Amino acid sequence: MSPRAWYHTIDLPGGRTTPGWFDTRSSPAKVPWPAHLGRCLDVGTFDGFWAFEMERRGATEVVAIDLDDPFQLDWPYDLRLSGPAQIAEWGSGRGPGFAEAAAALSSDVKRRSRSVYDLDPDADGRFDTVLCGALLLHLRDPVLGLERMRSVCTGSLVLVESVDPRLELVARRCPSAQFHPEPDEWWRVNSAGLIKLVESAGFRVAQVSERFLVPHGPGAAPDHRLSSLAGVLAGRPGRRGLLTRALRAEPRPARG
Repeated sequence: MSPRAWYHTIDLPGGRTTPGWFDTRSSPAKVPWPAHLGRCLDVGTFDGFWAFEMERRGATEVVAIDLDDPFQLDWPYDLRLSGPAQIAEWGSGRGPGFAEAAAALSSDVKRRSRSVYDLDPDADGRFDTVLCGALLLHLRDPVLGLERMRSVCTGSLVLVESVDPRLELVARRCPSAQFHPEPDEWWRVNSAGLIKLVESAGFRVAQVSERFLVPHGPGAAPDHRLSSLAGVLAGRPGRRGLLTRALRAEPRPARG
């Protein structure tokens, strides 16, 4: 296994495991999957954990998209040059990890370098299941991203997205978001805010999971993995892991 910064923790043949920053291996059991996966799209695939999971679950076809060019990512204004340089320094570019994992798994997933903002049913076709894992917080315009997902979704949208612990506590019933422009994120939302984002993009939410924690994986720095749950509840979700909700939604006709 080549040295690089992995995002996903993925079990590979021969007892190997990629040293991911996050360990999502227990997350699929929390996801409200549709009864039929059909043709699937994994949006923001990175190392491909969710694409390979849908393939393993019997999807008829899986297409995975992400951006190979780090300059095309949604950087804050002051990081448009230093951000891509930092990705190169860390060895955390999109693509190489996916290719290595796909080869090891003998996967048939089709990966394309494509922005969620560019999804188009005429160019990409339509999908029975569109899955998006931990991407919305990284988008400058998450509503537009969701609208583009809706344009290619004929069955179910499956979201696995982090929620902000502090907003969960202080504004539980009020759809809320904190504007938080950092190198790798723009927004922090609570569960009510996540549902409202999805509804505003033309979906009807059918099912929402319980809250669960996505822990840091073997590739995370020790100081991130060893802090207490109290730190998470105090509003520092990155210390032990990410407080997460998964939901399933369906496209709905425009109102009015």
